[in-house]
Amino acid sequence: MNLISRARSLFAVGECSTPHGRALVSEQFRILTNQVPILYAVLLLDSISIGFVLPSSVSGWLRFTLPGVLLTVSIIRMIQWIRMRGVELTPEDSYRFLARMRILSAALPAGFLIWTLALIEAVDPALRAPISLLVFMGCIGAAYCLGSFPPASRLTLLITGLPLAMRLLASGEPLLVCIGINLALVLVLFVRMINTNFGNFVRLIETQARLAEEGERARAAHTYLTEALDVVPEGLAIFDKDDRLVLWNRQYPKLYASNAAAIVQGAHFKDILRAGLTHHQYADAVGREEEWFRERMARHALPQSSHEQQLPGDRWTRIEERRTADGGSIGIRVDITDLKRSEASFRLLFEENPLPMWVADADARRLLAVNAAMCSHYGYSREELLSMSEHDLSADGCAPAEPTRTSQEPVIHKTSGGNLIEVVIEARPLSYQGKAGMVSVAFDVTERNRAEQRVRYLASHDLLTDLPNRGAFDAHLSALIQHSEEARGSFVVLCIDLDHFKEVNDLFGHSMGDALLREVSCRLRQAAQGAYVARVGGDEFIALTQQVPLPGAGELLAARMREAFRHPIEIDGHALEIDLSIGMALYPRDGDNPATLLANADAALYRAKHEGRGVTRIFTSAMDRQLRDRRAMEHDLRSAVENGELYLEYQPQRHRDGKITGFEALVRWQHPLRGLVTPGEFIPVAEDSGSIAKIDEWVLMEACRQASSWDESVRIAVNVSAAQFRRENLEHQVRRALRESGLPPSRLELEITEGVLIEDISRASLTLKSLKSLGVMIALDDFGTGYSSLSYLQAFPLDRIKIDRSFVMSLASSAPSLAIVRAVIGLAHGFNVPVLAEGVETNEQLSILMRERCDDMQGYLIGHPHKAELYAEHMKAGAGVRLRTAS
Repeated sequence: MNLISRARSLFAVGECSTPHGRALVSEQFRILTNQVPILYAVLLLDSISIGFVLPSSVSGWLRFTLPGVLLTVSIIRMIQWIRMRGVELTPEDSYRFLARMRILSAALPAGFLIWTLALIEAVDPALRAPISLLVFMGCIGAAYCLGSFPPASRLTLLITGLPLAMRLLASGEPLLVCIGINLALVLVLFVRMINTNFGNFVRLIETQARLAEEGERARAAHTYLTEALDVVPEGLAIFDKDDRLVLWNRQYPKLYASNAAAIVQGAHFKDILRAGLTHHQYADAVGREEEWFRERMARHALPQSSHEQQLPGDRWTRIEERRTADGGSIGIRVDITDLKRSEASFRLLFEENPLPMWVADADARRLLAVNAAMCSHYGYSREELLSMSEHDLSADGCAPAEPTRTSQEPVIHKTSGGNLIEVVIEARPLSYQGKAGMVSVAFDVTERNRAEQRVRYLASHDLLTDLPNRGAFDAHLSALIQHSEEARGSFVVLCIDLDHFKEVNDLFGHSMGDALLREVSCRLRQAAQGAYVARVGGDEFIALTQQVPLPGAGELLAARMREAFRHPIEIDGHALEIDLSIGMALYPRDGDNPATLLANADAALYRAKHEGRGVTRIFTSAMDRQLRDRRAMEHDLRSAVENGELYLEYQPQRHRDGKITGFEALVRWQHPLRGLVTPGEFIPVAEDSGSIAKIDEWVLMEACRQASSWDESVRIAVNVSAAQFRRENLEHQVRRALRESGLPPSRLELEITEGVLIEDISRASLTLKSLKSLGVMIALDDFGTGYSSLSYLQAFPLDRIKIDRSFVMSLASSAPSLAIVRAVIGLAHGFNVPVLAEGVETNEQLSILMRERCDDMQGYLIGHPHKAELYAEHMKAGAGVRLRTAS
């Protein structure tokens, strides 16, 4: 099997499965298109030569017919092969063509062999040797022509040459045997030569194929490299050791558009420069071309260099060059036009920026550039700043620890005048004049921080007294409790209230009250001697002390504070007597949380005020019950009106002629559990809790409703509280009460204390005028108890003056009281204003008032306050209105 396989391989055409095989088949076909026509030409000459040497005795079919057929076939094939010249076939087509040729290579030599053997048998023995040699030479020539295609060449020798040599060997004639032996040796040598040559041929083809493949790869690599370089945005140029251009990308000639024609393969570097100078390509070379050329060539010769180059159209490029190991150079051109424009914009923004800016060296932090705003802001000249570092700007002589980061924490800088400013610095790294640097901008936050500090201060302090406010106190108290809990400490809370502050406000107005609070705060702060003091309400203050021993230190603090008010407070010529009521609670004994502690201190304050004011009380459990009672009263008051627990009692007012002219409405509270609660108990609670507004509105509405059914000659007098008078809706309430009740306005008298009127005289005058426009009467209540001024008789539209009961009570025993009553009555009558005296309880008081010509009287002597039903006979329409004086 091995011999058969080996024999078959000798006549195999080849294969197209490998690149080398495909190249070999193609090359064999190409050579055969040139060699095969020569082969057929040799056969023609050989056949003709044999025909000429044949004797005439040879039969015609051997001499002419058979050779003619072979010659015709040879001519046809020769013409076909000649036509195949220049035809490009694929390796597969070439393979198929060679396979067919191999078949013809066997058929045609076989025909010539048959013809030759027939001739040898037919001719004279003397001609056999020449004919054999002629035919053998033709065989050798044909095999040589087919040498590039060994299968066909071997078949030609096998079919034609070998049988011919064997026939000569078989002839038995010595000459022919010798010729046959030589022919056989020639065949062997020729086959060996063909094999050797074909082996060389194959290796040559493989080498060519390899070279072609490598060339293709090289071309592909070159294409990839060129395409890759064209993608690079920078211009790239490679010069060989002779400074000739060997490779460049598409961006390179774009940068030098004026002399792009000079950028060609093999162009010398200096010639490209010269062309650029001729076309004015280099803006920085104008006027100094030769000097510039020498400088540029010198840079180009350096092992490595980097510089910037200005081009026409205000374009810039940065050139990076480096020498290669073989003496060539690689140059990169980076278009830095945008960078240059950005730098120009940066310089403009830097110099014209209204904020201080500077550039500093990244290492030494020396100032390299400063803008005008920095010179102005810091007060230095530019030269002075450029001789300084960032350390010199800092107030402590230290530069920022991390200059590459932006810190929102302000740093303290110092100006030339020594002023300290707070700045927030934002810094970024940059390259400045080829050096690593930092550009910084300073935001001066001095005023902003001062404003923020002021805002924070105002948010935690009372605007009027500059003491900590309620919010700040709550935070301080919580922190103090936490600290005391951790340290197992203790402290005292003092709730402080100004006695009779409301009377000052009522008599002298809010401006006087504000001035009083400011002075009170100063005295409290001085008396505190470092203890914490806060204002938490109108006239409410709280102090905290941790001094030991406790509670003794708290009592000592309270005593110092009350001692601070031993002397009157002088304001605008008025000497104001002020005292303090103080309640104390001890942490943690009286409470371990803010709410409980403050509630108990407030309970102690309530006890102090209840016991006559001007005293200090320490919290006890009994006070807690009182405080709960007060809170319960506040809660019940909120629903007293809705629950119908309030009612009115009426006290009559009698004219000096004995007639009842009117009744004063007095509110009472019938509590379902407490029973009857006196006004002295619940009115202060209502005023403190805000329930007084609802009570005021109900009293006005109810009094008008009931009075509307009385005799038309009887008036109803209703007290207007200070809070009600200050509200903007008093006129609306009166108008509504009159409209809904149907009571004529002339029968309604509003009693207003003089303290309310003097808070804001202009506003009070407008309010009284608007009320008078409704047609109601205005009475000045409790006249004489404050800083009374008869100028009210002119300033305000008053219809009656009520003398306070304190003067009437001592009327019979006190000459000054009598003098005051006489003066008030006389002067009031001078202004045609009637006078009513309150608190008339004895016949003697009544007689004196009658003698002094007092117009109206009111008091227990005239009648006690009762429900309307008791006075119904004196109130209803058509009834008599005279009331017997109580005995």
